[in-house]
Amino acid sequence: MRIFVATEARLYQNEDGRVLTPNPAAGYPTWAGYLGVFDEVLLAARVARGAGDEQEGVPVEGAGVRVVPLPTFQGVPAYLRRWPALRYAVHRAVTELRGPAADTAFIARIPGLVGTVLVSELRRQQVPFGLEVVGDVAEVLADHRLAAMLAGQLLARQCRDAAVVSYVTRHVLQSRYPARPGVPMVSCPGALLRDEDFVPEPRRAPDMWSMTGAGHPRPSQSRPVRLLTIGSQERVYKGHDVLVDAVALMRSRGIPLTVTIVGDGRHHDEIVHRAMARGLGESVRFVRWLASRAEVRAALDDADVFVLPSRTEGLPRVLVEAAARALPAVASAVGGVVEFLPPSDLVPPDDAGRLADTLSEMIASPERYSAASERNLAAAREHSSDRIRPAILSFHRTLWERTAGMAGTDSPAGSGAGHRDLAGPSVWSGQ
Repeated sequence: MRIFVATEARLYQNEDGRVLTPNPAAGYPTWAGYLGVFDEVLLAARVARGAGDEQEGVPVEGAGVRVVPLPTFQGVPAYLRRWPALRYAVHRAVTELRGPAADTAFIARIPGLVGTVLVSELRRQQVPFGLEVVGDVAEVLADHRLAAMLAGQLLARQCRDAAVVSYVTRHVLQSRYPARPGVPMVSCPGALLRDEDFVPEPRRAPDMWSMTGAGHPRPSQSRPVRLLTIGSQERVYKGHDVLVDAVALMRSRGIPLTVTIVGDGRHHDEIVHRAMARGLGESVRFVRWLASRAEVRAALDDADVFVLPSRTEGLPRVLVEAAARALPAVASAVGGVVEFLPPSDLVPPDDAGRLADTLSEMIASPERYSAASERNLAAAREHSSDRIRPAILSFHRTLWERTAGMAGTDSPAGSGAGHRDLAGPSVWSGQ
């Protein structure tokens, strides 16, 4: 039995024919997680060939995981141009997999353009499907009320039509986009952390800051404050432009700091130019991507505060990873972030002034810094593999039972799952 997964991940094929990704979170271990229940994972994703100077990356394919390449595109205009080819590729894949044995389960990660095409095709062929809801597109389009309303309606309909739905949040996305009554729903955060992802104890506040008479932090040692953010620049969702503006404000207040911005995509040059225009050439370091989980951990360990000024999120893996390194964080109050961080560490999206103020307050108070480190490490432990793996396996077994299994094939060995498993406690207490 196999699972067909639609993802928004953009992959590339190098000269050796290997399918790679610059994002470690989209590498082979992520997709191999489905192999706890399924024998094979077919990953439907955009694949660009001839990746120019991107000749290294994280492998996507491996034992049990194979990519089904889809036409590549960047942005909505290109999507509209490639839509006929994309729709045909998805139609052909679904048709070929719908054999008499009915040994394929289908799932789409939404919101997303690829997932939407798959869901439309499955509905047309009357094939039951599952969903993994990883974000809220209406938040992204908040400045465009009509577009936000239409996108939210589409996401709500997709959830109502699904046979089983997983959400990366505890309550937020479930309350906005519920499944039909009687349809299994589960909270399964996307960040599943292993032992090596955790540090053993919270951080102590660096002995480097004191308060000025104006109420702003100043260094008592020579090293500047080190901020870090990690996220795609393919779209403006991650708010790197807002962070640049906040850093400029903090520098104008005399706060010595540096920020490392890790990310790549269509908007990379715009963000670089924004930093240069604000005179931050020596204060901002741009890293296009990190090649491994070890490099991500090293970057987190080298930072003093993690910053996530996103305009929309589900529950971002990188925030949980930062917390597992006992790193204090300041983030936008969007999506499932509000369930992970306390209100004191949250700011409104698109508000560089509040972001600068909250970061300044965090680094000015050793007590607040140490408390945030301890709190974040404890919150991250709820995402350990031992805690989350049973819920993920339960969801995958129920996905099989409610989709491919409905056609008469046997459920996976040892499942005993189905609706009853998901009706009980989920990975978070109080569910």
